[in-house]
Amino acid sequence: MLPRTRPKRPWLPWARAGITLVVIGAAGWGLMELGTRYLGLQKLIIEQVNVSGCRGERQAEIQKLAEQLVLGKPLFWVDAEELRSRIEAKRWVRGLQIRKDPPDRLSLAIEERRPVLWLVRANGVFLVSDDGVLLDRVNQANLNPIPVVVDPSSQTDHGLAHLVSAARILREKQQGFYDRITELRDSPKGPVAYIEGLPAPIYLSRQDVTKNVPNFQGLFVDRLSQRPDLARLRYVDLRWDDEVAVGEPEDVPSSTKPPR
Repeated sequence: MLPRTRPKRPWLPWARAGITLVVIGAAGWGLMELGTRYLGLQKLIIEQVNVSGCRGERQAEIQKLAEQLVLGKPLFWVDAEELRSRIEAKRWVRGLQIRKDPPDRLSLAIEERRPVLWLVRANGVFLVSDDGVLLDRVNQANLNPIPVVVDPSSQTDHGLAHLVSAARILREKQQGFYDRITELRDSPKGPVAYIEGLPAPIYLSRQDVTKNVPNFQGLFVDRLSQRPDLARLRYVDLRWDDEVAVGEPEDVPSSTKPPR
């Protein structure tokens, strides 16, 4: 008598696992349908999108884009990466946080790029962000007074990178001085600033753009702004150690240090 053996079926465990998953999924779907139809439970379907971190046209733009992509889709199965890539493709968006708020809400927190300069070119005036990204054209909605870069020689990649860095540091550490700057230029000596009420150029240190800025602020308020020949001053140099050098008018003997 030969022993009776059954042939091995290596696919059988996988088939059983697949059938089990299908049964569990169908049971879960059935329970959810019963709960939503007869017990008043809500489906985990996105019905609301909340956008924060931006306002006006930008908020409306993100709201419309997000609703087109996610409304009516399962909250925990939505393609968040596609949504992220579509939103972060906007030049003015620095970052995005996505939060799923059951049962039916998706929250988007936008981090905007902040402009630090106006870039004046032949084809228009543009905003430049604090990380060097060229943003929107200047219009009535974003018409906030910030330093302008007009000088063509300062608009090279190298020169503009220096000015963006200088503007960002001044805004962070010397907000009062930054708010008064009307124009910035790049030069071999370092950044050059022009402020309201003083036609003379202000030479800033390339190594430490905030150097002597507090000393200049006090000097300008106490002495320089009171001078009748203020418009004839040739320069103000803040690059010296603990000293503000002022270029007197050409017809006045000057004992101050000239710009290096």
